[in-house]
Amino acid sequence: MKRALLIAASLALAAPQVFAQAKSFEGFSLGANAEMARSTTEVAGASDSGNGSGLGLQAQYAFALGPKFVLGLGLTASNGNRNAGTLGATEFSTKDGTSLDLLPGFAISESLLIYGKVSALSATRVAKTGGAESTASIDGTGVGLGLRGMLDKNLFFQVGYDENRFNDKTIGGLTVKPGSSIFSLGVGYKF
Repeated sequence: MKRALLIAASLALAAPQVFAQAKSFEGFSLGANAEMARSTTEVAGASDSGNGSGLGLQAQYAFALGPKFVLGLGLTASNGNRNAGTLGATEFSTKDGTSLDLLPGFAISESLLIYGKVSALSATRVAKTGGAESTASIDGTGVGLGLRGMLDKNLFFQVGYDENRFNDKTIGGLTVKPGSSIFSLGVGYKF
């Protein structure tokens, strides 16, 4: 009987420390990311790409699902007009990007989390020929991978890579297939 009580007491003391790994990442957070994007445009079998950068702002809430697993739900908004290549006399770009993100993660330690990302995307695609500009709303899906490190109990850094694919869209009479690859480096605060 004493042995059973001793084992139960030991487990009760150990469980919070094990669960603390995921708990370190639980809660509401705000972050800002420097984003470097390589955007592509394909029209009638021809394609081109361009590089651009901007700022991404994110809000997220993460839940600890067990000792090492975390599930986050977030919203990201990106600014900037990102070059997406030139085909013929038409210059393409993307602006006003937003995403709704699902972020499953695995706590490697109390201060380091590796996470995946699945996103529902929306943005505005711009086609500019001479002085005329056509815009269209585009949507699509994205996947990504990232790493978040806690600098203390509230401040964190993160590094991420996302592959985004948008649905085909007719812009200015052309059927356009847009996509982008985004590398981001950011900092944030967990409340």
